[in-house]
Parts: sequence; structure tokens; C-alpha cells
Amino acid sequence: MKKIKLKKQKGFTLVELLVVISIIVILASLVLYGSTQYINKSKDAAVKGNLTVLIPAGEVWYDKNNSSYAGFCGSAVVVRALSQVPSASADKYCNVKTPEGTTWAACAREFIDNNKAYCVDSKGNQKDINNSDCSSQITNCCFIGITNCIP
Repeated sequence: MKKIKLKKQKGFTLVELLVVISIIVILASLVLYGSTQYINKSKDAAVKGNLTVLIPAGEVWYDKNNSSYAGFCGSAVVVRALSQVPSASADKYCNVKTPEGTTWAACAREFIDNNKAYCVDSKGNQKDINNSDCSSQITNCCFIGITNCIP
């Protein structure tokens, strides 16, 4: 009797390739999701940092401009701070209460939660607010439901 030798095939089967590719896709999607969250957290930190700088800058402006915030939102400090906020231009605002010039507020949309915006104002308030409250008419960060806020 003759023994029949089967040829050994080299390479992978289609099923093996599909399993390996699906595992790679799953791992890549997990890494991509995690890195996107970290990027958005860093953007939120940049938003908060750039807006928080405006509080002491506003007080300096107030002292140098006859106890008025008039023109503060057009100042170089505010323009620079808002230009460094990583969001679309329509998602960041600064407004001085006119004609009195007694208060100001600035806000910008956050990235982790698009329904939230970060707000700072002339009273020293620094709050997360609803993105719908962040508009060109904002004059303070105190809204309904916001606690620990100086009106």
C-alpha cells in the first residue's frame, strides 16, 4: 500500500485572517475613543484656563478706566484669551452690561459635554452653565439652578 501524502498548505485561512482583523479593529477603536476623551479634556482645561485669566484682567481694567468695564471685551487681553479658546468663533462670547459698564461676563462651549459652557464674570464667578445660556447678551454667570453664585 502506498501512503498518500497531503501537501501542507502555508499561510492562514480566511477565518483566521478575519478573526485577527476584527481583534485589531476593536483594539484600535478603544484606543481612538480613549484618546479623543483625553483630547477633549485638555480642550476643556484650555477653555477654563483662558477664561479664568479674564477675572484679574477685568479688575485691572476697572481700576484703570474710572471704575467701568466699558470696552473691556474689546481689549487685547480678552481678544487674545478668546482667540486661544479651542472652539468655533460662534461658541465663545464676552459682553459688558451697557450702558452702565458695571458688569461683564465671558463664556465658551465645552467639549466633553456639548450642552455645557464655562462662564466667568466680573463678580469672580466661574461656573459651568447650559450652552444655551452662553450668548452675546450674557452679563453674569448666575442662572436658575446655579448654586454658590454671587449675583
